[in-house]
Amino acid sequence: MPPQLSATTLLAIVQPWSEIEEPILRRLTQVSDAGAGEEALWIGCGSGRSVLWWCGRFQKHTDGVDPDPNAIEVAEQAGREADLASLATFQVADPADLPHEDKVFDMVFVHVLYLPGADAQSVLDEAGRVVRPMCSVVALVPAWLKTPARQDVLALESLGISPRIPVEWKGVMRNAGLVELTVEDAGPDGSWIAHGIPTLLMRGWHAAGWVGARTVVERPMRALRRLVRRRFLGLLIMKGTRWPQN
Repeated sequence: MPPQLSATTLLAIVQPWSEIEEPILRRLTQVSDAGAGEEALWIGCGSGRSVLWWCGRFQKHTDGVDPDPNAIEVAEQAGREADLASLATFQVADPADLPHEDKVFDMVFVHVLYLPGADAQSVLDEAGRVVRPMCSVVALVPAWLKTPARQDVLALESLGISPRIPVEWKGVMRNAGLVELTVEDAGPDGSWIAHGIPTLLMRGWHAAGWVGARTVVERPMRALRRLVRRRFLGLLIMKGTRWPQN
């Protein structure tokens, strides 16, 4: 990822909230059987929109962690403005070394796209550690649906995106002590990012000025849009349950 552009800013550009991100959350709600859990954790919460949406919908306390201090500052301010500060707790934390005790959450969500450079296995291990037995970990993960060219792999790596094939993601979940795995497509037909150049240029400019606008038209972002549009790259919702003995 260009050093001037954080993961939170990049996703704010390519995943407009009302058009893309909120529909993904509604889909996530269906997959996770949300509402049964009493307390949830979001790992890779970014600027906190998902956490605050969750708090507003279910009126239950939710924690959000992210390695980006600027994103957490924005999330805390948004929580105060939405009058949800009593329900949402945000903190800067290493997603591979969470500041939580074992088995304390009824549900854990992991947004891998917000965690560029993090080791996915270590992050999912931590998610499995802090979720209660017989409760769920739900991860949003980028996945290869077809074999990519080497230059496309490198282009996505420069954006901080490291996809795996679905069977590899299942292995990561199992290694984290999670079973009864299910997989859903978060954005059928590549609908999990926006594609129109004029709209993306405008969003890039509003989000980060010239840096944001330039990023939209540079090769890595062009590769991302092409790979998603041609269904080489997907965003999957993977859910697993922690068994009592794990």
